[in-house]
Amino acid sequence: IFTQAGKRRGLEAGFTGTTSFIAAIPEYLLGVVLIIVFAITWQLLPVAGRDGPASYVLPVAALSITAAASIARIARIEALGTLRDDYVRTARSKRLPSRMVYFKHALPNMLTATLTIGGTMLGTMIASSVLVEQVFNWPGLGTAFVQAITTKDYGIVQGLALVYAAIILIINLVIDVVLSLLDRRTTLLETT
Repeated sequence: IFTQAGKRRGLEAGFTGTTSFIAAIPEYLLGVVLIIVFAITWQLLPVAGRDGPASYVLPVAALSITAAASIARIARIEALGTLRDDYVRTARSKRLPSRMVYFKHALPNMLTATLTIGGTMLGTMIASSVLVEQVFNWPGLGTAFVQAITTKDYGIVQGLALVYAAIILIINLVIDVVLSLLDRRTTLLETT
C-alpha cells in the first residue's frame, strides 16, 4: 500500500526521469523519430518540404519537445522552491485568495530562472534549426548556411553567423527587459 508521500515521490521520480530522457535527445534525432512514426508508419503528416500547415508540425515539434521538457523541469523545481518560501507562507497566513498568492507573489519569482534558461534554450533552438532544416528538407537560413559551408563561400557563412548572433543577442535583450519588469529590485540601467 502506497502512502501519499510514496506516491508523490514516485510521481516526482517519474516526471524527472521522463523529462530528463526527453531533454537529452538531440533535435535532429527526434526529427528522424517523428518522421518514422508520424510520416512513414502512420502517414498522418508529410515527410518533408513546405506544402501547407501540416508540414510545419514535425519540424516545430522536433525543435520544441526537448526544450519544453527542460523548461518543465526547471519550472517545477522553481515552483517547489518558491512555494516553500517565507513570503508565500506569510501571504497564505493572511488568508489571501489562492489566486493572489500564486499569481502576485509566487509567479514572478518562479519565472526568473525559467525565463533566463528559456532564453538561452531559445538561442540553442535557433542554432539547432540548422540540422532540423536538413532533416526535413526545409529551405531556410540553416540550409543556406550548410550550402555555403559545402561550397566554401565564406562571405555567406560569416554573414549568416552574424545574423544568428544578432538574433540571439536580441532574444537575450528581450529576456533581460522582461526579467527587469518582473523583478522590481533590478533595473536595466543602474544609476550610481
